[in-house]
This record gives sequence, structure tokens and C-alpha cells, in this order.
Amino acid sequence: MAALGLAAVLLVMVLVHNTIAFGQKCSAGNCWGYRLEQYRFSNQAVLTITSSSGMQLEYDLPKMLLERASEDRWLAGDRAIYLNYRLKPSADPEAEGTPLRLLYDFQRGELYLSSPLQLWRAPDMQNGSPRKNWLTEAEFQSVLTRIEP
Repeated sequence: MAALGLAAVLLVMVLVHNTIAFGQKCSAGNCWGYRLEQYRFSNQAVLTITSSSGMQLEYDLPKMLLERASEDRWLAGDRAIYLNYRLKPSADPEAEGTPLRLLYDFQRGELYLSSPLQLWRAPDMQNGSPRKNWLTEAEFQSVLTRIEP
């Protein structure tokens, strides 16, 4: 019985999380949105992007503390979401943190990312080596300007 109680406590510790940010837009019977959750005891964060058509994309973030750097903004007539966060080391929550800027275009299904962290690198299908599938700050700013003039 004690083992069952311990298992229940461990399960709760794994599953307890805070929703840091959430947003949803709907039009013409369709909805799309995002949810950013931080698991309390593991410091694991997950970004989930969804649409009522059944799409559900999940992106794991590093095991760091997630802090909002500015407000989240819907852009381009609510077809894209811009997120701006800082990731801080769990052991040093007073640290300045590492920036993470993300833009997801729901209409085009495109994710744009600017961060010095090694997030979501995909291999180059031509030669199998890692490629740069994230943007510099200037490239990211260019996409922001193009999507929301």
C-alpha cells in the first residue's frame, strides 16, 4: 500500500504543471492556438500548437525556468503568434537568461525561431549534417516586419 501511495505522489510530481501562456483565435468555424506549459518539479517546458483541423505540434524546451520577456502578440490578422521569452538556469533564477523569440504562422504552417540555444535542429536532407534551421536576430526581425508591416 505504501508503494502505491509513493507511486501516486511521484505521478503527481511529474504531472503538475503551470500554464505560462495560452492563446486561441477562431474564425469561420475553425480555431487555432498555442499553449506553453512548465512542469513544476522537472522544469521541463512544452510548447503545443494546435488547430481544430486536428493538428497538434509539441516542442520540448530545455529544462530551464521560462520567463515572459514581453507580451505575446497575434499578428497578420490573427493568423500568426509571436512569443518572446527568456530561459533561465534552474540553479540561478536571478540570471539574465537566454532569449527565445518564436513566430508561428498558422496559415502557412511555418515556425520561425531566434535563440542562441540549440533548439530543434534538423539534419540537412542532402548530406545528413546538422543545418541551421533557426534564424539570426536580423533574419527573425525581417520575418516579423514582412508578416506584420
